[in-house]
Parts: sequence; structure tokens; C-alpha cells
Amino acid sequence: MRNILIIVSGLLLLSSCVGNRKITAAKNKLNGIEQQMQMETVEIKAINTKSDTKLQINKIDSNILRIIGGRLAKSAAMLDSAELKANLLKDILKDKKRTRENYRSIVLPVLDSLQKQSDKYAERLLLYFMVKDGLDVADFKLFELAAFFGPGIYEIPEDKVDIAAVKFTPLIDSLMEFSYKYNKVPRTATLIILGYADGEGISSGSELYYRLLDSLGKPRAEKEELNQKLSEFRAKELIKRLTDIYIKKAPEFKEADKLKIRYIAQGKGEALPFRSIKDYNVVDDRRRIVLCYWVVLPD
Repeated sequence: MRNILIIVSGLLLLSSCVGNRKITAAKNKLNGIEQQMQMETVEIKAINTKSDTKLQINKIDSNILRIIGGRLAKSAAMLDSAELKANLLKDILKDKKRTRENYRSIVLPVLDSLQKQSDKYAERLLLYFMVKDGLDVADFKLFELAAFFGPGIYEIPEDKVDIAAVKFTPLIDSLMEFSYKYNKVPRTATLIILGYADGEGISSGSELYYRLLDSLGKPRAEKEELNQKLSEFRAKELIKRLTDIYIKKAPEFKEADKLKIRYIAQGKGEALPFRSIKDYNVVDDRRRIVLCYWVVLPD
């Protein structure tokens, strides 16, 4: 009998030791995952802060802020979910009895789920790096197109297309140069084109007047509506020209097939392009412009 008690006691002690090692290992693993999650949370907050700052000084526009914010929000939501799981585990791991009772049913599966999420940190890190890199070089490209877009004009005349191409090509070059740094990664470049118009009215009964009305789908419209549509036409005209340039230059860039291009054209109408300029006039070449922004993100 005494021998049996010794054996049983030994087995219980061994079981307890193995259990303690497993609990310690689980705690250590969870601590490591939590540290990585905390670093990632700080990283996301820093990028969001930087994005807001760039928006305030016109280095990016609200569309880029929304695109970046949307991508980061997915990571933030994933981290929030992971934090709930981590808190559940911490609560269980505080009590050895609860840990042993739930080790196979909860502790191991949740730890495995958190580890798989942590293993994909490198993929998310690439997103964060590209966003920060893009924000470091982010700026608008201002096209003062009064030479092309006189009052009431939105199409670039054919005899000035080549001159316009010289002005527009550096934008495509800078985008492609940035994109090529990540040429092994499937990615999407988004170009945001914002067209503006000054406050001059559109002659009632003119060909442009009826063309704008037809696009608006209305029998009549106020001056502000007409100029908003005119500014949209200007943005779309620039997209047309930029697309032509990109198609011609694409063969010069290696692995351009891994880069997708999408465009967002918006007409800002009579809105003033820059808040810092205080002396805009109603009829003003400085208001007949197009602003271009771009961002490249991994798919």
C-alpha cells in the first residue's frame, strides 16, 4: 500500500510540474503576443496622427485620408478583437485550476488563434511601412491650367496636348518611381484629381451651358452648379491625359503588371483651392486649376 501511495504521489507531483511548465509557457507566449500588439497599436495611432497633420497642410486630401484610414481601421479592429481574446486568457491564467480545466478547450485554441494573427504581422508591417513612406513624400501637384482652361473651357486643345504632356509626365514618373520600390508586391495606385473653377458665370444659351445642363440632367441650373460640373469635366480631362501618358510609359517600368491604377475625379466647383490664399478674385486664373494627389498601397 505504501508503495502505491508513493507512486500516486509521484505521478501527481509530476503532473503538477508539467502543468506549471505549460502555464508558464502559455503566459510567456501571451506576453510576447501582447507586446507585439501594443507596438502595432502605437504604430497605427502614429500613422493616423501623421495623416491628419498632412491633411491640414494640404499634402494629402480627404480621399487619401479616407483610403489610408480604411486600411488601418481593419488592422485596428483586428487588434481590438485580439485584445478581447488576450484578456480572456489572462483572466483564466491567473488561476491554475481554471487554466488546467480550460487548457485544451480554451487556452490552447485561443493562443493558437492569437499566434496565427501575430505571424501575419510582417504582412501588416509592409502596409504600415508603405503608408509612412508615402506620407513622407506626399504632396499635391498643382497644374495651373489657365493656359489650357480659359474661362468656360475644360478640354485641352489638340495643339497643346504635347505641351500639356510635358507638364503631366513628371507626376506619372514620381508615382512609378515610388511604386517600383515595392515592385515585388501586388499593389494599387490611386490618383485623386480635383478640378476647380472660378466664380465666372456660364453664358446662358451657349453650347457649354447646354452641355453642362445635359450632364446635370436638369433643364436649368444655378451658376454654382454649372461651375461645379465644369470643374468635374476639367478633372476628368486630366485623367484622360494622365491615362494616355501612363499607357505610353508603362513599358519602361519593370513589373508594371503588378501595379493597378485607379482614378478618382472630383469637381470642387467654386471652392477656393487654398485657404492660405486670401486675395482670390471672382474671375481668377489661380482658381482654374487642377490638384493631383496619389497614394500606393499593397493589395
